[in-house]
Amino acid sequence: MFKKIAKMASLFSYFKNKPQGPTSTSIIKAEALTHTGLVRANNEDSYLYLPEYQLWAVADGMGGHEGGEVASAIAISNLKTAIASGQNLIAAIQYSHHAIRQAAMDGLGSTGMGSTIVVIQVKKDAYQIAWVGDSRAYLYRSELECLTKDHSYIQLMLDQGLISDDDMENHPYKNAITQALGGADKPITVDMTEGTLQNGDIFLLCSDGLSGKVSAHNIALVLSSHTATLSEKADCLVQKALEAGGDDNITLILLEAEGAC
Repeated sequence: MFKKIAKMASLFSYFKNKPQGPTSTSIIKAEALTHTGLVRANNEDSYLYLPEYQLWAVADGMGGHEGGEVASAIAISNLKTAIASGQNLIAAIQYSHHAIRQAAMDGLGSTGMGSTIVVIQVKKDAYQIAWVGDSRAYLYRSELECLTKDHSYIQLMLDQGLISDDDMENHPYKNAITQALGGADKPITVDMTEGTLQNGDIFLLCSDGLSGKVSAHNIALVLSSHTATLSEKADCLVQKALEAGGDDNITLILLEAEGAC
């Protein structure tokens, strides 16, 4: 049974008392889904479902039990706090980065724990996406486009022409990332992209438990369905990741824009 966590209420009870945030002229339908997978005993992923701020996020923790799951939860809770206080996406993600580092120094979780993160926020008829690590954001608009670029060693090698796309699937550095929230004692660079919403746009935020197992072609096939509901598309994507081995935690958020220009 897939585990659906409505608005992270089971992790952060104080989310129940939400302040009123900015509104958008676009109507955003959303579905969030997380699954531990078929191999790991615990789920190190977390997500944030914050429609009152038109904001959603996925975080993928690293550091094992009492490490990765703590790091991703800290990332998500501090992101929410920063956004509610009026910080922009980049500042909010940096705030989460320092919160994870401070928690590790205070003995919470484990030394060196870290987390990736990908965040989308909609303002009127525009969107902003910010990220650190290899959790991804896709846009389906007649065809699938990956809006983020992994902060990973394999992406660096690909950019430098040292490997080809065909080499990526089985490369030994496939899961090695170049930066994450928390982790090593060094600054992080938060990347950002933005654009204008169009009616019918579908956004996918996901951890690499999905993107590393389900090809872009198969993701596009699922998202392009005119008969499946958003919930059914989310279920189908997770099922495809499980059928491909399910050796990592799988977390996704699907968003569909209605009423945009």
